[in-house]
Amino acid sequence: MISHPVEGAIIALQLRALGTCDAYQLDRIDRALDELLRNPSDESTPAEYRVRSAMGHAYETLERRKAITPCVALEGDYSEHGVVDQGYPVVEFREWLRMEPGISPAHRAVLQALAQGDDAEILATRQGLPVTRMRERISRARKSARQLWTASAGVA
Repeated sequence: MISHPVEGAIIALQLRALGTCDAYQLDRIDRALDELLRNPSDESTPAEYRVRSAMGHAYETLERRKAITPCVALEGDYSEHGVVDQGYPVVEFREWLRMEPGISPAHRAVLQALAQGDDAEILATRQGLPVTRMRERISRARKSARQLWTASAGVA
């Protein structure tokens, strides 16, 4: 029998899988679902923390897999062979930003725009605000996200 927290976590991960086309994220979600289904009757942790924990463990598993994968020489010039993809931390942060329930919609919109490369001037123009006011909003959004990130790093 699957407990309610595990069921909620499975549904959240399945919805996340439907919303992404990234093979790396789909692999992480698949591994996280496997972890959840190994102990389906556990009711000790709420669904949102269970999702975060399972995704973290999946990330660690994929990193270990990358570390033990043998390096083979390929014919031709493959300049990217053996290079660690620097985009993984960005993907991790954007995914956290998209799914973190503690971030207000206003702060989420500001932070996502910043993550996409917008700056205070662009956001101020877009929202019809003075640049100083937009910088205040950015500062508050960053502070809120920093606090949540620190708190979630201790949980996961």
